[in-house]
Amino acid sequence: RTAAGLVEEDSTIFLGTGTTIEQMVPLLPSCHLRIITNSQSIFTLLEPNEAYELCFIGGTYRRRTTAFVGPVAEDAISTLGIDVAFIGANGICFDAVSTSNMDEGRFQQLAFDQADTRYLVADSSKIGQRDFYTFYRLSNIDALICEGSIADEKRRQVEEFTKMIC
Repeated sequence: RTAAGLVEEDSTIFLGTGTTIEQMVPLLPSCHLRIITNSQSIFTLLEPNEAYELCFIGGTYRRRTTAFVGPVAEDAISTLGIDVAFIGANGICFDAVSTSNMDEGRFQQLAFDQADTRYLVADSSKIGQRDFYTFYRLSNIDALICEGSIADEKRRQVEEFTKMIC
């Protein structure tokens, strides 16, 4: 709900893959938005809303996350202007933001690099965890959006590198 509340009418947003980002979709404002995604499941959730102008990035399909990745997807995202990117993660450990797959991580890195504002959206169970591939630095993200009931120690770990929005 907090992440969706940061979306402004007429903006171009990127929505990454994963269940946390999927939870944002029904809460997005029903106004004109240009939405870019490489997630088939997120595209399917967005498609019924006629207010949205959708840009679906294709490439090599990863069944596990329903995401399109690889050189075709990377070439496509690298030409787009993005106002705000919302991307999830499998792990946030010190300054490292990680995921389980290199191709997916590389694509997420490029999406963040194209965005004017970068939000990591993750629940507190990801803080202190590390996964296989580090795709971004927490210190290069505008904020971590997380649930409000986060423990003080986990909050301190994140706020050493970026701000938190709960």
